[in-house]
Amino acid sequence: MTNTFLISEAKVREFVDINNSLDTAFIKNSIRVSQDLYLQATIGTVLYQSLLSQVDAGPVWTTPAYETLVNDYIQDFLLYGAYYETLEAIYIRPRNNGLLNATGGENSQSVGRDLYNVKRQSVSNKMQYYNERLTNYIIENQGTFPELNQNNFLYETYPDYGNKYRSPIVFKYNNRGTHFDDARRAGWRITDTRYPQFAWASDIK
Repeated sequence: MTNTFLISEAKVREFVDINNSLDTAFIKNSIRVSQDLYLQATIGTVLYQSLLSQVDAGPVWTTPAYETLVNDYIQDFLLYGAYYETLEAIYIRPRNNGLLNATGGENSQSVGRDLYNVKRQSVSNKMQYYNERLTNYIIENQGTFPELNQNNFLYETYPDYGNKYRSPIVFKYNNRGTHFDDARRAGWRITDTRYPQFAWASDIK
């Protein structure tokens, strides 16, 4: 796991309804987990590592495009990814005598599992919305971020925007190869209509 963050703890506190008394360690670890698990799955390992390296080298990004990607798309996603993970950490905590549910402090009480699930689902819905927005952005700007197509090893995550955001029929490496064109010639709509730059069957000669 990384110790480099693409969003600050202060920004998470500012934009979501986390109480100021919550331990900083909970939020930082939740940012770390949301980056490694959720963001890396969306943008792929090579681009993810490139962004972390640029933050470490800072303060200037390699190009303004990376700054836009992080500030306008990734941070919105990580806000709710971190919040989603934080909710689990503060609701159930491991102790020597097992997993314990916090009972609340003065003038407060812990919520039941049903209300907790409602809250977490609400946060998850927001996280998924910003994840899809990020996904659409990198699909439209693949040429700007060459790292999206540079994942070559088994331990590297390839950007996951094929089967979730286009079609139930998945073709390897973002629709490359003859099988995709053959399917379109047969009249099958393979690509999501949100991406008009991809040709339909009638456009293939």
